Amino acid sequence: MSAREDLASELQKHHQSSALSVEELARGVGMDPGILRDVFRGRLLLTEVKLKELLKTMNASDRARQRALLLHREVTTKSRPRRQRTAERPPVADWHVSLPAAGEPDPVMLSTAKEFVAGLEDVRIWAGEPSLRRLEERSLQLNHREPTTYGKVLARSTISDMLNASTLPQLEKVRHFLQLCGVRDIDAWVYTWRRIRTIEKAAARRAA
Repeated sequence: MSAREDLASELQKHHQSSALSVEELARGVGMDPGILRDVFRGRLLLTEVKLKELLKTMNASDRARQRALLLHREVTTKSRPRRQRTAERPPVADWHVSLPAAGEPDPVMLSTAKEFVAGLEDVRIWAGEPSLRRLEERSLQLNHREPTTYGKVLARSTISDMLNASTLPQLEKVRHFLQLCGVRDIDAWVYTWRRIRTIEKAAARRAA
């Protein structure tokens, strides 16, 4: 059994011991239940921060938490591509940027459209603060290689509108922007966008 399968098995075991439903756990860690089910099946891998929150919510013992975190680090280490020697290394696409392994902005505490938009700017800074022109070029190059979530090139004027918006930007534009910035946990941003949008819709209904 691989480390990823071991980790999924450990989380399933702690889930059963917690006597909490997937929905209750998802609310506890601020996550979509469908995503959490995929985590338990070993299809998705949480960030270390989210994994700690989940283990805490499931009331796992200190020893169990340490084992799960060790397995998680083993999985993430193995999933990083090995560097080839310089002479053998193929050309790297210009849109692919080297990012720090830690410190990725976490959207879990964002609760308004204004905070969400500010969070997108934090992502751009974390990615090395590429210019809007550079992001547009990355989008063009990426679209030449494979279909993207947005389906077309994200123009710099569109990116500028997103980063200065007073309302939530279109979700597929957000997903593509995060992809261009090298964000690993895009699902967390998608969940946060949906949560804020749901809150806004409910507030609009009450005000009507």
